[in-house]
Amino acid sequence: MRRNGLPLLPTKGVGLTQDSAEGQGLGVLSVHLDGGRCRVGCPFCYLGRRTGRATGGLDVDLLDQMLATLPYREIALALSEPVEPVLPVLERIARTAAARGRLLAVTTTPQVVAALPPGSLTGVGRLSLSLDPWKGPEKGLLDGAWAARAAATARAAYSGEIVLIVTLSTRQFAQQLLDGLLGELLALAEVDRVALNAVKPPPPWCNRRFWLFALSRIAPLLRQHLDRRLFLDCYVAARLLGLGSCPARPDLSPAPDGVAGVAFRGCVYQPAPDYVTASASDLCERLKTFCPPAVCPFPID
Repeated sequence: MRRNGLPLLPTKGVGLTQDSAEGQGLGVLSVHLDGGRCRVGCPFCYLGRRTGRATGGLDVDLLDQMLATLPYREIALALSEPVEPVLPVLERIARTAAARGRLLAVTTTPQVVAALPPGSLTGVGRLSLSLDPWKGPEKGLLDGAWAARAAATARAAYSGEIVLIVTLSTRQFAQQLLDGLLGELLALAEVDRVALNAVKPPPPWCNRRFWLFALSRIAPLLRQHLDRRLFLDCYVAARLLGLGSCPARPDLSPAPDGVAGVAFRGCVYQPAPDYVTASASDLCERLKTFCPPAVCPFPID
């Protein structure tokens, strides 16, 4: 089974031996260069729920050692606002990914993409635009015309794969998607894929009952596009609907509370890190028996 266009990882026995390195045992390795909400300030941001306070940025030298050592299939780098200070880091990560033959995917906002200097996305294999009303032209608003302009701007700046990550952040926006906006997004020629995401942690209305209703509403789109052009996120697919196992999304980010090193989470969405380490070799040793978390960090209603 595939999710987000890539095979799901097995839920057990994912070790970081040399053999598993060839198998890219960590799958998609998420990287956050900052430790909390960016200046957009989305109230539902999972970074805002992380325990401890990351007072500084990520140790770039240590991160580079980890990215040069750890087994993964793909780097998923989040570029938050302000992005200007981290553009040299993006270039460095792109070089490391290219040297290992690994895909580098960047997730950011349409506003960031519009402001990037030419050539900033060199070496990026996939560009994901995060869309929800908080990232629209005015907070609380997002329509098909604005999304089309954002996609066109991204396509003008970037020739690779473009994905829209659409987060159901409000009941009103969810209804807007079900009433036709999702179809408009799927029809955009500039876009290769659309990923439909749940807020994490989900609000009370965004439960299993809602998703079953929502999927029945968009059944024609699912029949035409599911796992080809339209994708469901891990929480919805694996946890709510039981479509395959949890793929895990391990994460590297700044250590909390002024501690030296890098924080590792087995799931990017969990509040507390599993480990904080200042050594790439130490992290590799710790992760020899890594497997996706047995319990989702969010309730399933």
